[in-house]
Amino acid sequence: MDNMPNPLWCFREQQSAEMFLDDGVETVTSVEQKKVEKSIQEVMSVYKQIHSLPQPTLLREQHYQYLKKGLRHLSDAYECLDASRPWLCFWILHSLELLQEPIPAAVASDVCQFLARCQSPTGGFAGGPGQHAHLAPTYAAVNALCIIGTDEAYNVIDSASSSSSSLHHELILVSNQPFSPFCFDF
Repeated sequence: MDNMPNPLWCFREQQSAEMFLDDGVETVTSVEQKKVEKSIQEVMSVYKQIHSLPQPTLLREQHYQYLKKGLRHLSDAYECLDASRPWLCFWILHSLELLQEPIPAAVASDVCQFLARCQSPTGGFAGGPGQHAHLAPTYAAVNALCIIGTDEAYNVIDSASSSSSSLHHELILVSNQPFSPFCFDF
């Protein structure tokens, strides 16, 4: 507790000296008071243990390298997420954004090209190349492309094209349900 700048009132050194003394006369109230004080002491003990541990440190450089590598290659352990590849792109790009780390131009271009391969000719984006498009990976892909924010990224969305724009719009309308905002096919 020495390293805590402003200890809570109940953590004062004299706190234990202020515990209830029944002067040898035990009553229902004094027994209950002692139970409550014992319970509080247990909670305070756990609190002190937790707060005596060092604060975790964000290893920014290691995270940055891991995330940057993840945009180029993921291990076989990620095979089960094959239909979530736009989500992986979004999560990694958003993590880089939160760390305020730059996205290398070559990596950004590769992500744009990959997401373009996930785009369906019927509108929207699929979870991976050759898969069926639906709203969830479309949301992830569009957000990933917006994080990149280059002309190349915006051109993948191709909102200037009336056919692509209307296909994206139709995908959203088809996903809209009368009694819930949107229906995802998970």
